[in-house]
Amino acid sequence: MISRAFLSSIAFRLPFAIAFICVSVLLLSAVAIYGLQKARNEMASYSVQAFSSLAKASLVSRQVSDLVSSAPFLMNATSPYRVSSESRAVVAQVDALLQTMSPEEQGLAIEGFGGRRIIALLKDIQKQTLDLARNADAAQDYKADAAAALGEIATGRSIGDTEFRQKLNSIVQSASTSDSLFQLGELQRRYVAETATRRMAAGSALLVLEAELDPYRRLFEAQTRYLMEMFTIRAAVARLHIVSRDLSHATETQSESVARSLNRNLESASAALRRLLVMVVLASLAVVILAILSIRSVMRVSRGIVDLSNGMNALAKGEPDVGPPRYAGTETELVRLLEAFRAFKESVDRVSRLRQKAEAAARTIRSTFRTMNEGIALFDPKGRPITMNRRIIELGRQGGSSRKMALRRFVETFPEIDGTLLPSDGEQGSLVERLSHRHRFEDGRVVEMSASRQPDGGVVLLARDVTAMDRQEVEAARAQRLDVIMRMTHQVSHEVGNMIGIITGSLGLLEREPRNESQNRHIARIRKAAERGRALASSMLSVGSQQQIRPSPVDIGAILRGTADVLEMAIGSANTLELELADDLPTINLDPALFEQSVLNLCLNAASAMPGGGVVKVSASLGDASLVISVVDTGVGMSPEVLDQALEPYFTTRSKTGGSGLGLAMVYGFVRQSGGEVEIKSLPGEGTTVRLLFPLSQKGE
Repeated sequence: MISRAFLSSIAFRLPFAIAFICVSVLLLSAVAIYGLQKARNEMASYSVQAFSSLAKASLVSRQVSDLVSSAPFLMNATSPYRVSSESRAVVAQVDALLQTMSPEEQGLAIEGFGGRRIIALLKDIQKQTLDLARNADAAQDYKADAAAALGEIATGRSIGDTEFRQKLNSIVQSASTSDSLFQLGELQRRYVAETATRRMAAGSALLVLEAELDPYRRLFEAQTRYLMEMFTIRAAVARLHIVSRDLSHATETQSESVARSLNRNLESASAALRRLLVMVVLASLAVVILAILSIRSVMRVSRGIVDLSNGMNALAKGEPDVGPPRYAGTETELVRLLEAFRAFKESVDRVSRLRQKAEAAARTIRSTFRTMNEGIALFDPKGRPITMNRRIIELGRQGGSSRKMALRRFVETFPEIDGTLLPSDGEQGSLVERLSHRHRFEDGRVVEMSASRQPDGGVVLLARDVTAMDRQEVEAARAQRLDVIMRMTHQVSHEVGNMIGIITGSLGLLEREPRNESQNRHIARIRKAAERGRALASSMLSVGSQQQIRPSPVDIGAILRGTADVLEMAIGSANTLELELADDLPTINLDPALFEQSVLNLCLNAASAMPGGGVVKVSASLGDASLVISVVDTGVGMSPEVLDQALEPYFTTRSKTGGSGLGLAMVYGFVRQSGGEVEIKSLPGEGTTVRLLFPLSQKGE
């Protein structure tokens, strides 16, 4: 069984290709010989067809001559209708002969068949015969007009004078059978003489007479035109007779010339075909001889190529002790290939040793590259990816297809990086110095991405998770700012306490004065607000988590309901307070004063975010493991930049309206001291939601 490898080898394919070419040449030669023989047969058939066509032409010529010679007798014996029909028959025969003699029908040149002279005579006969048919048709029409006028005269009795009518009828009867213009003229003169005498006697009835004589006048006109057309027909018949004689003579002359030319051409074509046949046979023999020599040479070369191929495959597989193949031929190319094989074997041995060392180093580098904690990606000078590890894909929040992403698209998840600095297709980018940016994702993870240019123009991306570091930096900065606040807290608390002392002293004096119930309510509210102010002064220490808080079991629902009136006054009349408190709220350990102050600060912030008025919603509910206090407004909201700094002391967006920036900082300090967390969600134009989460582990027993 023949193997597939042998069928794909040069030793098989080259001889097969040459053999195939030889077979193809032989087949083509056979087809050529067959075609030439067929052409010779067609030449013989051509001569037969040519002689047949000449015979047809001679027959048509005789038919035309017969028609022309018999036409005068036909006109004397019959009506012009027969002349018209016979003429059209001749035209049909001439058309058929012209079509037979055309090169499109026979595939022959005009010079070799009918000659231009014969074609011209046939066309002249065709034209004159058509004119003869038209003249005969016209004569027939005039004859019909004369007959119609004669019938009208025979049936009419419009002329009252019977004798005069009989004379005219006799004249027109003779005129209708007249076949000579001279005779018709004599009859017309008699008719004019008779009618002239009648007009002179008619007098006032002349108009009536003219209408009565109109059929007679039309008969003479139609008969005159009829005889003129018949005269034209006789002249045309005479011309056709002359042309037919010329056609017969030209046909006989051309037949002899064509016969001699055909014989010469056939002899010349036969000789050329014989010579061509000999040349084809000789070419076929030469091709076969060359093919045999080529196959022997190709087989010798192919054996040498196979030996070289086997040696190269052995080297590629790493087989040891592979020697050079043996080749006894003298072909220069194969000798050089043997020398190249020896040099290649020495290079392979060196490369094998170097490859072993390189593979060991590559395994170490690859293991380090894949397992390192930092992400790394390499891009070429056109921004196309070269390689990257899994860590940078995870940190960049990309999918599995990111390994094929261009550089600019890969860093799209980091809007802080200006993509125009990086290279892309057709652009080198303007990145020179190393750039580094941090990006905070929605889940709070912070990733630092840096890009630097390589000497070859490529770019290296490095990414690392700096969430813990960023949080430490934020906490350190916040602690530093809180330390500044602590140094100011004592003085501010002292001043606020002095002002509240004046207020409470004044309230004591007012309470000694007589007052009505409404004034008592106002004084009670003022005293309550003063007490909360004193608590506020002391709560400023909680910003830095330095004040000693006094937690106690409190009912959150009761505290929020009790401060509802103060909250309503704080948010102003333009805003509406809504309380949404769950029924199953537990009791937890909190400092009630600082809790009230925190809720008040949040409501004040909510009211300031709605200058046109709105709804401030305060709710309390149970979460998974915490008690959630929410303050929601429908105000202007905060941008991400403002939201990042909202809890920092002295940061405020209301500096022009008297904001101090301590409200949220105090809330943050109190909640953190109480073991809870603060969450803020806000979008520009969609309002703000602040959630205070207190752990349920602090609930009172």
